[in-house]
Amino acid sequence: MTDAIMEVLAWVNYWINGLSANGSPLTGSLSSFMPDLYHYSNEIMTDVCLPVAYTVLAFFMVMEIYKIAVRAESMGTTGTMGVEAVFKAIVKLSLCKIAVESTALIMNAIYSASTYLTNGVAGVLGRETMGEGIALDTIQPIVDALGFWSKLIVLILCFVAFLVIFLAVVFANIIVIARFIELYAYFAVSPIPIATIPHEELSQIGKNFLKSFAAVSIQGMLLFMVLSFFPVIFNSGFLSTDGTDFYALLAQLSAILGYAIVLVLAVFMSSRWARSICSAA
Repeated sequence: MTDAIMEVLAWVNYWINGLSANGSPLTGSLSSFMPDLYHYSNEIMTDVCLPVAYTVLAFFMVMEIYKIAVRAESMGTTGTMGVEAVFKAIVKLSLCKIAVESTALIMNAIYSASTYLTNGVAGVLGRETMGEGIALDTIQPIVDALGFWSKLIVLILCFVAFLVIFLAVVFANIIVIARFIELYAYFAVSPIPIATIPHEELSQIGKNFLKSFAAVSIQGMLLFMVLSFFPVIFNSGFLSTDGTDFYALLAQLSAILGYAIVLVLAVFMSSRWARSICSAA
């Protein structure tokens, strides 16, 4: 049974020290994770959503000129003031048209800003000493000295900790993939909400859209931090202290299990944290 315990602990070490590798896709560009899907979303943006966005802008242009005409008639303004108001409306909508045409550039710029932050975090954490994880050489003599039932309890704790850590890694990978799919969906439809920005009543749609996209982008940095923090915490020395008896070993294994549960919760909470940072709905 000792061999089984040490084998499970070795796997726990392996998965924990490999957590940061699961965040490596988060340091790349939007087009590098799934190039085909990025190309597909870009085609949807260009061929489907951009014409709709131009139609929305044209409709807003007509509505804006109509409002100016009604306002000028009700207030009895001179022709010069009416022309000035129309000119301002045309300039505003022309700038919005340029923004809609540059939607891909805007969205990639927002995502690139989050990637820059993620790479900065990666650079800082890469300079830190990760440690060696669980001190297996120290633990093995303790396990050898245990009785059958004590070994069984230790084995169960080790297996539960390993299972929780494994599930955390699986969930983290699922969330990373789901995040990129969400980003590609935002990217594809982005011209339409951006086209609503010049309209006073509907401008909040475009602003909330940009906040939501920024939040999903920032989530990548938070996920990378969570996945990188956990090995640092795990190897900080608390779990590598020299246990001298069965109870000290149980305390260490309980700490591993506790940190693993916290990891799962932190992975799931990363989206809420990102939306809170960006004040997104």
